[in-house]
Amino acid sequence: MAFRDKLRAWLSLIRIGNTIAVGLASLVGYTICGGELSSHKPLLLFIAASFIAAGTYMINDYFDRDVDSINKPWRPIPSGLVPAYKAYTIALILLSMGVIMSITISALSLVIAIIAALLSYLYSWKLKKVLIVGNLVVSLLAALSIVFGGAATSNPIPASIPALYAFLINLGREFIKGIEDVEGDRMHGVNTLATRYGVHIAYIAAATVLLLLVAISPLPFIALNYSLLYLIIAVIGVDIPIILALFIARRMDPESAWKATRIMKISLLMGLIAFLFR
Repeated sequence: MAFRDKLRAWLSLIRIGNTIAVGLASLVGYTICGGELSSHKPLLLFIAASFIAAGTYMINDYFDRDVDSINKPWRPIPSGLVPAYKAYTIALILLSMGVIMSITISALSLVIAIIAALLSYLYSWKLKKVLIVGNLVVSLLAALSIVFGGAATSNPIPASIPALYAFLINLGREFIKGIEDVEGDRMHGVNTLATRYGVHIAYIAAATVLLLLVAISPLPFIALNYSLLYLIIAVIGVDIPIILALFIARRMDPESAWKATRIMKISLLMGLIAFLFR
């Protein structure tokens, strides 16, 4: 196998774009809580959060290799590009390194890093197959990436608002993703709303959560004196893509759900940017 192919496979395994986004989410939490950008903490936060995220994605692909052989046979492990045992070993190393680095950031950041690493492993190993619980854990991990950054400051409270929004948008996306993966999940006993109650219920749950998020997105501007720029970015970059994603996913088939979850990545990124303009 050519070096380029190996590199591409490993970058795909750690979902390099998502990993970087998690690192940036920690910096958003740090920034909005008044963290000093000139200190060493931003770099440590970014690296530690990215290591935990990369380890999380790898361990998830390791435990999902049988399901992915049906849903996503092109993924690095089921396609044979990356040996499963190597992915598992490096995932544990990355999770451990992320936790160890957090020791130098703050006591609260260390606690959050340990919780995130443990939840990541438990989710991939067992919790993913538990109805609703798996979706909640994934959404909580997304929220914790922001709280992780805020915890490195003396006033982590402001991180709670974007963390709540991150939780909701990821929860809605998880329900749609259940429609995307329904075939493989059903065959391997993964208990989601889509496999247990049908894709229609999964779509209704996603729409309920995501439209709630759209409804409350102006609240920071109205009640917390966030800037007008926040509101503009939130509406254009977050709310409109969410509505578009729900419109596309209304067909409730795996292909439409796949397109919807990709569009929602825009909302995830723009949401982080919006909160920088508080």
